[in-house]
Amino acid sequence: MTPTYVEAIEIAPHLHKNKLDNGLTVLVKETPGTKVATVQIWVKAGSIYEDKHEAGITHLIEHMIFKGTPTRAPGEVAGAIEAVGGQINAYTSYEYTVYHATLSSRNWADAMEVLTDAVLHSNFDGGELEREKKVVLEEIRMRKDRANIALFQELMAQAYTTHPYRLPISGTAESVSAISRDDILRYMEKHYYPGNFTVVVVGDVRVQQVVDTVNSLMGGLPRSTAKPPAIAKEPEQKATRFFSLSEDVNQTQLALSFAGPSFRGQDAAVVDVMTSILGSGETSRLYTRLRNDTGLVYRIDGSAFTPRDPGLLEFTATLDADKLVLALETTLTELFRMKHTKVSDEELDRAKRNLESDFIFNLERAEGQARILGSFEFLTGDPREDKYLARVRAVSKEDIQRVAAFYLRGEHLTVGTIAPLGTTLPLNKAQDLTPIIAKAEAAAKLGQPASQVDDAFLTGVHRFVLKNGIRLLVRENHDVPTVSVRAVLPGGLRSETATSNGAFAFISELLPKGTQELSAEELAKKVANMAGSIGGFNGKNTFGVKGDFLSRYTNKGLALVRDILLTPAFSPAEAEKIRPELLSQLKNQEDSLPSLAFKEFNKRLFMGHPYGLNTQGEEAVLRNITVPELKRLYEEHARPETLVLAVAGDVDAEKIKELAEELFSGWPMTPPEQSRSSESMLPPEVPAGPDIINIPRDKQQVHIIIGFLGTTLTSEDRYPLEVLDTALSGQSGRLFTELRDKQSLAYSLSSFSLLGLDTGSFGIYIGTSPDKKDEAIKAVWQQLFRVMEEPLSEEELVKAKNVLISNYELGLQTRGNQAMEMALNESYGLGQDFGNRYVHAIEQVDAQTVLAIARKYIRPANYVQVTVGANPLLTVPEVAEPKETTEPVPTATEPAIPSEKTGE
Repeated sequence: MTPTYVEAIEIAPHLHKNKLDNGLTVLVKETPGTKVATVQIWVKAGSIYEDKHEAGITHLIEHMIFKGTPTRAPGEVAGAIEAVGGQINAYTSYEYTVYHATLSSRNWADAMEVLTDAVLHSNFDGGELEREKKVVLEEIRMRKDRANIALFQELMAQAYTTHPYRLPISGTAESVSAISRDDILRYMEKHYYPGNFTVVVVGDVRVQQVVDTVNSLMGGLPRSTAKPPAIAKEPEQKATRFFSLSEDVNQTQLALSFAGPSFRGQDAAVVDVMTSILGSGETSRLYTRLRNDTGLVYRIDGSAFTPRDPGLLEFTATLDADKLVLALETTLTELFRMKHTKVSDEELDRAKRNLESDFIFNLERAEGQARILGSFEFLTGDPREDKYLARVRAVSKEDIQRVAAFYLRGEHLTVGTIAPLGTTLPLNKAQDLTPIIAKAEAAAKLGQPASQVDDAFLTGVHRFVLKNGIRLLVRENHDVPTVSVRAVLPGGLRSETATSNGAFAFISELLPKGTQELSAEELAKKVANMAGSIGGFNGKNTFGVKGDFLSRYTNKGLALVRDILLTPAFSPAEAEKIRPELLSQLKNQEDSLPSLAFKEFNKRLFMGHPYGLNTQGEEAVLRNITVPELKRLYEEHARPETLVLAVAGDVDAEKIKELAEELFSGWPMTPPEQSRSSESMLPPEVPAGPDIINIPRDKQQVHIIIGFLGTTLTSEDRYPLEVLDTALSGQSGRLFTELRDKQSLAYSLSSFSLLGLDTGSFGIYIGTSPDKKDEAIKAVWQQLFRVMEEPLSEEELVKAKNVLISNYELGLQTRGNQAMEMALNESYGLGQDFGNRYVHAIEQVDAQTVLAIARKYIRPANYVQVTVGANPLLTVPEVAEPKETTEPVPTATEPAIPSEKTGE
């Protein structure tokens, strides 16, 4: 079929916008030479277009789209994409729904056909609908259990009184339960037509082929004469609003908003710059004033919500309840100062660079490029981000003062809190805010200075060993002007004990907080002025420093990484700022039921081994460990001969080698007599029997983990175990199909195979409702026994292997992931050809080997089960033992006890 165009233009280099004669828009971004493509179908159908009887229907349809068509059974839509190693998913926003697939560029047309079939021809089977409604109801319960989501949703409900932004995208339990198949078909007829569709394709594709394919699949749809539904306009807010929530949480959170502009207005770019100055990162005014200077909060940030219609300026903080009033007053003072005092040149330039940098780093992924194109097209009618960036670059100090005066007004303010049960707050009603606002306005008008900062994976790895033993790895890739640096050292959780648990987490936070020459504030300013980021990281077996920069700042960025490694400040003052943050994170861990479940699972499974320690540390250690102790531990582990320095991006390998030799020449190799021997330890013992732990929490969901000891990163068993894990996981995997699609026993569920240095873990995680807990546990065991009884089908095997290989490739799109992959492969002796060897090993896995691995690692008499949530009962489910088999099964090799390998 030959397409007929209303419009067909190249609107930017390699970017084409085409409109078929039925009104459907096609956006194609050609990125020659890339291995990955993204195919997306955007539909102008978001929650704001629902009437009161349809609340949640848009989101429910998004779930149902993948539940079968006349030519594909439930699970086969996702299965078709996963079979070629791709990833498929969807999401619903206030304004639109997006169905998307990311996969190898050579398979983009397959994804286009599958997505089109799902979007245009879904069955909406009644039985599937009832099962999926149960899944959505679990999602709604889960959102109510999460403090930050509950606070955000109530903030939206209070800040908007008329506009549908006030309503949750997922609807309510009552509204979703009432939705029928006829309701869905009527909604689809109103909103799913060509004029509401935009197809976005990014990758190594040809525009004409894409347009021809889309036209053959969707060009025959009739043009609709339907008029866009009217959206209720939000009246101007004329009085301060206040709300408070009391829930089973461990920390108090504060949220405030001011009425803001829409993305289509000229003020959108200005408020983006202004909120970046106020609340983005550690150099922001709010973080500097409320976290660094006064310690009033553990965390604070701000952003602009600028959707299709007028949005909000939003600010959130985590703090102690007794500091609420002072924290709110100080926050408002900093905000109101924007109206009376001009920002500095440095702040303005830094905010603009950071916003531009965010866009540039999104361009590293095909999915990120497509998301930008689609959102800009829907919000403005022009997919080019450069017009928005031009507006950002044009923002002046006077613009910021103007929009601050217009939007940051007390009568436009909504304030909300969520606090632990039984907490007495000093604020109870909107009138309590009046004196706080007045004091903040008065302080801001004094004109006092605000507390602020003063004015190539495509070409192979180059490996060098510097004179002092540092191993330097460089991969050149000049597609995007970014560079990532990863400096990896041995350490992390595996080097801790019960009396030092949390030390490396502390070190990783403290390392980037200044050097002997630069204070924490000065260092943060330098990084921010480069529109980059520098931070520490801490894992099970490694820790170190990571940096990401625009490539024009490569030399300066690498010099800062060097300074952090060689001359860290270990400032006691900065340590005392970090300490309450780490303690706050421990409290947050207790509030996240999945995190709490995994913490307890690791503790019991890896008993007696450092892997059983908490990755976030123990409270007593974090409260009492001293800076000299942290410094001593760092110096014991930071040696040039154990450091791997990896650089990936828009760089020249030889120039990086010369630069690194110069920068690190003052760091001598450790004398042999002072060298630390490599740490070795035995893996933990297999649990003696079923170890069942139940942790009650007053929540609406139950989170369950059932797991076993797994294998190591260097064992040959890892490959069939990963295939087994993948066959169980995913939208077309056995767990999703059996427990969610067929039985509606869980909203969130997955299997996991986490590999370690001495051993790993393998198991199943599910989130379900309390009344389904026992049935869900029984169903999990049934699936585990099934994989012990019978081999995977050829289809399951091929699909799992394709997914693993594709995920490996997709995971290496960003320069940061590339650099970390190089560093870890080198650190643990895998070599820089590990990627090719990994793919080959996965390809060689057969069904009989997977069966042997299942029988080796799934131990029905030796497992750990953790249940966290609403009224968990101390029960052992009655499940059938796996059947005996006379079929000969190859013996899986015993797990190796390697000396090296870990993940970040």
